[in-house]
Amino acid sequence: MLLKAQKRELLGKKVSQLRANKLIPAVAFSKGKESISLVTGEKELLKVFKTVGYSSLFDLEIEDGKAQKVLFKEVQIDYLRGKILHVSMYLVDMASKITTTVPVRIEGTSMAIKNNLGLLVTPLSAVTVHCLPGNLPQELVISISKLDNVGDSIFLKDIVLPEGVDVASSVSKDSIVASIVTPQKAIEEEVTTVAGAEGAVEGAAEGAEAATTESAKPADGKKPEAGAKKPEAGAKGKK
Repeated sequence: MLLKAQKRELLGKKVSQLRANKLIPAVAFSKGKESISLVTGEKELLKVFKTVGYSSLFDLEIEDGKAQKVLFKEVQIDYLRGKILHVSMYLVDMASKITTTVPVRIEGTSMAIKNNLGLLVTPLSAVTVHCLPGNLPQELVISISKLDNVGDSIFLKDIVLPEGVDVASSVSKDSIVASIVTPQKAIEEEVTTVAGAEGAVEGAAEGAEAATTESAKPADGKKPEAGAKKPEAGAKGKK
């Protein structure tokens, strides 16, 4: 897919003028190079992002120049209004390996589930991989058709990855991707997960309250916008 963008001069708080006109501020960056401040149409951006997500390459054309392969690395969203605030894109060097996340999709029918023997637990929704951009899979499809009994599991090491794709060194290959557990254990794990998430939110809130204004600001003094982040393939871009 192709996304067209223009270079922009408006920075900082002035970018609100762009959003009022259904334009989205963006930045494109690559390792060892100066980041490029851009602006693109909201409608066009949404169409591309909904199609490729974070794990597929797409073409970025800057001011009618030559299209370049890129990945979405950060999409900042105002969840109350359902609006995209800012986008960061990584300019990909097709000859250099990247590290990024790929979503996991579960397919097939487990006899253990069909016969009401247990419940399916899927701890991993995405896997961090390392590969050349041209080998990057859009998703990893996992079949649970061989999970016939309670206790049966599929580990990351059991997955046959596409040629040229490796699990990132920071990820344990003994991680469980899918498992059949008793209903009681599934409930216990869900309660633990919820409690951990609530604790993380409370800790983040306390940390934010305790942080000083200066430590929260970037080097250029501009206040960063809140948003969801993904693992980076290279150097962090600036807005």
